[in-house]
Amino acid sequence: MSEATIPRRAFFHIAAAGAVATQIGCGRRPNTAGQRYEVATACESCPNKCSVIAVVEGGMIRKLNPNPRNPKSRGMLCARGNAGILQAYDPNRLKQPMIREGKRGEGKWRNASWEEAFDYAAGKLAAIKEKYGPQGVVWSSTESFAEIFFKNLGLAYGTPNIVRHPTLCLASVNLAYSMTFGTVPSFDLQNANYVIMAGANRFESFITPDTMDLIESTMNRKARLICLDPRFTVTAAKADTWFPIKPGTDMAFILAMLHVIIGEGRYDKAFLDTYSTGFDKLQAHVIQYTPEWAEKQTEIPASEIVRIAREFSDAAPRAVFYAGRRSSWYQNDFQMRRAQAILNAVVGNWDKQGGMVPNGKMPLGELLFLPWDDPQAPRVDELDKNFPLAAKGDGAYLKLRENVLAGTPYPVKGWMISKQDPFNALPDQSKTLRMMEQMDFIGVIDIQMSDTAWYADVVFPESTYLERTDPIEMLPGIWPAVVMRQQVIKPLHNTKPCLDIVQGLAKRLNLSQYFDYTIEQWNEAAAKEMPIEMPLEYLKKHGVYASPDPPRYGATLQPEHRFVTKSGKIELFSERLQEAGHDPLPVYHAPEQPPAGRFRLVLGRKAFFTHANNTTNPWLLDFQKENRLWMHPQSAKPTGIADGDLVEVTSSVGSVRLRVKVAEEIRPDCVHMLHGFGKRSPWLKRAGEGGADAAILETAWDRVSGNAALHETFVQVRKVGVPS
Repeated sequence: MSEATIPRRAFFHIAAAGAVATQIGCGRRPNTAGQRYEVATACESCPNKCSVIAVVEGGMIRKLNPNPRNPKSRGMLCARGNAGILQAYDPNRLKQPMIREGKRGEGKWRNASWEEAFDYAAGKLAAIKEKYGPQGVVWSSTESFAEIFFKNLGLAYGTPNIVRHPTLCLASVNLAYSMTFGTVPSFDLQNANYVIMAGANRFESFITPDTMDLIESTMNRKARLICLDPRFTVTAAKADTWFPIKPGTDMAFILAMLHVIIGEGRYDKAFLDTYSTGFDKLQAHVIQYTPEWAEKQTEIPASEIVRIAREFSDAAPRAVFYAGRRSSWYQNDFQMRRAQAILNAVVGNWDKQGGMVPNGKMPLGELLFLPWDDPQAPRVDELDKNFPLAAKGDGAYLKLRENVLAGTPYPVKGWMISKQDPFNALPDQSKTLRMMEQMDFIGVIDIQMSDTAWYADVVFPESTYLERTDPIEMLPGIWPAVVMRQQVIKPLHNTKPCLDIVQGLAKRLNLSQYFDYTIEQWNEAAAKEMPIEMPLEYLKKHGVYASPDPPRYGATLQPEHRFVTKSGKIELFSERLQEAGHDPLPVYHAPEQPPAGRFRLVLGRKAFFTHANNTTNPWLLDFQKENRLWMHPQSAKPTGIADGDLVEVTSSVGSVRLRVKVAEEIRPDCVHMLHGFGKRSPWLKRAGEGGADAAILETAWDRVSGNAALHETFVQVRKVGVPS
């Protein structure tokens, strides 16, 4: 399949046609060469894990259709999902193992057999373990069905240093809601009547089912949508009210809403008396946070804050302040998310239709295999000391990098990376590069030669998601489901699935006893607990199993229910936070402001480029070929910058060049750029034009969760060229 087979216009028609999926012969592969067949599987173009039906003709994937059996997919498949075909047919994908011969980043690679690549990597890992102990290797990964195999190899190897994507993404959100409710809920946007989104750009940063449900509720049912964002996003354009809030002041807005709701008696007293603790302390705490005070912080009129607080409480319990799904913004991000959670709680929207709903789950079995010994060394990021409340299995990426660079509390000389590009995922590329340069060994598992892989010693090519079978996965939510990703076509090149790569390394590290199973055995064990006959055969045929019962609300609204918190109740005031040395109630601290001549850099995403595996897809690049710097005319004019000019954006850690978009849709004290551009790897030559945000982002993290804080960087902008 050539890149030019399907032009953009045809791609639109195909995507639209995919709204109705055919079910003919799903999961059956005929023996007759060239015959048409369909396979039910799961997408991997983003973290949503939508169910799809792949249509194969003549041995080639011709179309990916949505699978309407998955309630999370809402019977649709987005542009990313449709374009996922090109992952398999990308001419620039990794096709065989490769070993570096020259200096890191020099680009001298040679093809290697799997045996040689395994021997080489295992020898390096064994040598580091012998000299520095197993803690001398960091294992980094991102979310995927097969991630468990990679993590388990690191744990069996003996390292405590497993670091995962939430520390660059959801850590502060997850921790804040867990500290309040004992769990991280979903937001029932499909049934909500009033939605506040602060910074969440759900119409543009596509997440199912939330995006589809928000469209349904706001566009069709006319639910109210309030948007707080320094930038006029697509979501802001669809909102009833948009406020260009001053960056970093979201907590002030929320605390002022609490001041109004509690002061005017608009809270759900019966709910709070039964299910929460600490209301009296919260009531006294928010007296100081008046709407008039918040107006000075946020630049949103006090009268509007009062109006929204009253409307929000009147719409409750079908009212939600949406948590969002992005990285933390500022160093107080956890406390801002805590304020969100508390605001939702006081209007009694917990476990109610149109409110926040604890995620339902479905049972899965587990394959029994030999356990390994727990790691003996402490984590290199010193999580227990620095972020004692953070998830122990995820770590704190930026603090980990700081300690590795400093060689404390011990040296780390190896780095194994699976399906992640830390070079572009972490702020301050110069620090990440220094961390790479001091490594004795770097091994990468990926489907493409990412910027991180470009600096590695050995690259293991993983089969794309359309060429492999992965572990069965349970997707929790308001309507939980079990999904299966199964092989659609045989691997087109000399690639392997993650489990095979792990087993190849484990064999040479004398760890095979912990991975003595096949993917089929793993999935058989997982499926056996499902409440249906012949569950694995069902999943192979249909790709997904969802409960036939509709979502249920109110299961936790029983006086005897115990929340997974220290008190067993919803904690407005948190003793655990107080014991850990943090504010037990959210305390506002005004953010630092950019000095004269500088701007706060705010980031965003386009739905087409959620993750690195989308950024070179030609079908998607046709929608967004270039990353431009958004700049307000009021800021651009004094410096002589005009729309389309080439500018240099500089921070304390680096600089990038990209063209500017002069637009009134952003605050004058901010500039904005998209994530996912500015690649270094020559193998990613198709990636869109523009700069890499990671090259100029400064290192900062949330004080409680350790999550990367990505809106704490001030930049200068100067003109260096005019449109050609």
